[in-house]
Amino acid sequence: MLIDNYDKLIYQRGGKTKEAKAIDFKIPNDMTCEEFRVICIRMALALGYHENTVRDTFGNIPDKNKEKDKKQLRLLLD
Repeated sequence: MLIDNYDKLIYQRGGKTKEAKAIDFKIPNDMTCEEFRVICIRMALALGYHENTVRDTFGNIPDKNKEKDKKQLRLLLD
C-alpha cells in the first residue's frame, strides 16, 4: 500500500463571486519554510490579490524562471 506524505492547504470562498471558489494545495512534508512562503504567495495571487499588495506583505517575490520567461516571451513576439 502506497501512503502519500503530504499536508493539505485548502481555501474555500463563499458567496456569489466569479473568483476562484476553492484552492487546494498538497504540500510535501519535507517542504522548507521558504518553499511554503512561495506557496502562500501563489495562493494570494490566485485569489486575485494585486501583485503590489502581495509584494508589500511578503516582500520580494522570488522568481527563478524570470529570465527564462523573458526569453520565451521574446521568442513568441519576434
